[in-house]
Amino acid sequence: MDGVGDYTRRLAVEVASRGHQCFLLSLADARISKATAGNLGSGAFVVPSLRLPATDSWRERVRQAKAFCAHVDPDWISWQIVPYGYHSRGLSFGLGKRFQEISGGRRNQIMFHEIWIGEAAQSSVKNKVVGKFQQHIILDLLQRLRPLVVHTHTPLYQHLLGNIRYPATILPLFGNIPIAAQLNPDWLKEKWPEGWGEFDLADRKSWWIFVMFGSIHPEWDPEDFWQRATEAGQRTGRKCALISIGRPGTIGERMLRQIQKRESESWHLLTLGEQSEEDISQCLLMADFGVSAAPPEYIYKSGTAVAMIEHGLQVIATRPMYHYRHCPPETVSDGMRNVRIDFHLEGMKKTQPGSLLPIVATQFIEDLSGA
Repeated sequence: MDGVGDYTRRLAVEVASRGHQCFLLSLADARISKATAGNLGSGAFVVPSLRLPATDSWRERVRQAKAFCAHVDPDWISWQIVPYGYHSRGLSFGLGKRFQEISGGRRNQIMFHEIWIGEAAQSSVKNKVVGKFQQHIILDLLQRLRPLVVHTHTPLYQHLLGNIRYPATILPLFGNIPIAAQLNPDWLKEKWPEGWGEFDLADRKSWWIFVMFGSIHPEWDPEDFWQRATEAGQRTGRKCALISIGRPGTIGERMLRQIQKRESESWHLLTLGEQSEEDISQCLLMADFGVSAAPPEYIYKSGTAVAMIEHGLQVIATRPMYHYRHCPPETVSDGMRNVRIDFHLEGMKKTQPGSLLPIVATQFIEDLSGA
């Protein structure tokens, strides 16, 4: 029940639909208190799973994980790596040794959803020090698992992994929200607050609807966003509305309240909170632009941002790009399609919605087969 969990489940079910047997293993599940076995997917594409609680000792989890792997005897183990999934500061020392024991000499593929912190010139001394320890943990992990395939989803991470002599291939992220089968033209009307006046679909072109999906980063500047979005609307005589959908987080809620104080006849905020996948998809299909609180170089590591792109939205990066001492800016910005770093929105059009999952699954299978 998190971004990487969504990614792993959906990828496994899609790969299973291509005729491969897949199994899921969660090594540090924070939402359960005892080991839980089950099945995911539906019909012929069922994926057996085992979830191990993070509260159990590593010794017990490694024992159960080894037994699971011995039982299913996989040709490949795909490690979906998020250092912070194993320790609150990403400092899970001994991770490589534990994973090596679970792997048992099988063929390994690693997908790095995150690597180490502290590479940006603006990073604090603390983050740089923590990042060096995280890098040591990741290097030890790579040396012990000796993966035949290394994937990541951003050019920045690809470059930094190459710097430690572990070349990685870009495997794009896909969104975590399936695209609704049919657009419901009344969806926005049903959610439209009474105080905004009656919503008229014929008047839709006089509005710009921005949407933020999921958590809001603590370094986001709501005042800057409000000012630049308002100015962009004024240039074309449009009224603006920001819809927040999903869980923005405690700090995010406080930031949204700052914007709410700015409400006027030409500016509105609608906070919807947690919604069903169908409602989230309808929201993204109805909006004009996505809004990201992450620096632009990290947008393609966000399942929520990619979900907005899959739904045809241009995503506005509302924070500046960081500077990296060991990575040129052109490398960092490579491949940023559907991402805007300014508010010159006039004439911009949505693209055709479409899921990246089938493309990603095909590349995943081909990269493993080729190795």
